[in-house]
Amino acid sequence: MAYKYPNFAAEMARKSMDYKEVYDSMAEKFNKSSDTISNWITGRAGELPTNVAFAIKDDYFPEFTVDYLFYEEPIVN
Repeated sequence: MAYKYPNFAAEMARKSMDYKEVYDSMAEKFNKSSDTISNWITGRAGELPTNVAFAIKDDYFPEFTVDYLFYEEPIVN
């Protein structure tokens, strides 16, 4: 599956994280469906809201910036 945010996908893989865990957590936090969160992150529908991007960063990737995680082109560290 292609992801709109390759840096986010790469960091998920580096941490061996499960996308469903992130989708479910954000869905509960923002009273949305897991499918909605998934669609935002994969770019299938709509834009990822800023507050959701910051929540993902704060909850799962505090060591990175939102700009890095959700940039639409890969950034090599």
